Amino acid sequence: MQGLVPAAGRGTRLGALTDERPKGLVEVAERPLLAYAFDAAIDAGVTELVVVVGYEGAQIVDRFGDAYRDVPLTYVHQRERLGLGHAVLQAESHLDERFLLVNGDNVFAD
Repeated sequence: MQGLVPAAGRGTRLGALTDERPKGLVEVAERPLLAYAFDAAIDAGVTELVVVVGYEGAQIVDRFGDAYRDVPLTYVHQRERLGLGHAVLQAESHLDERFLLVNGDNVFAD
């Protein structure tokens, strides 16, 4: 199963924390937010991750590369950040019929 992780947002409500980095790389308990989303998706059975990047997206690509925990990562660039629905539409050509959507700015814990 594929997992879609929207991570294109600027994170303006986080103020200076996102002046020069994307919201998904803001650290919580010494881990980037995206690591929590990726782990939750993989633990739910996802075998491929499609990540929608936008603001400072190259930093996300540089940080995570082609795979996370041996699960392949595909990056889709959202040029205009027009909301979550738009992010899903940008990734549509990379997705199968069924996929799991996990927001890239949430922390998941047991």
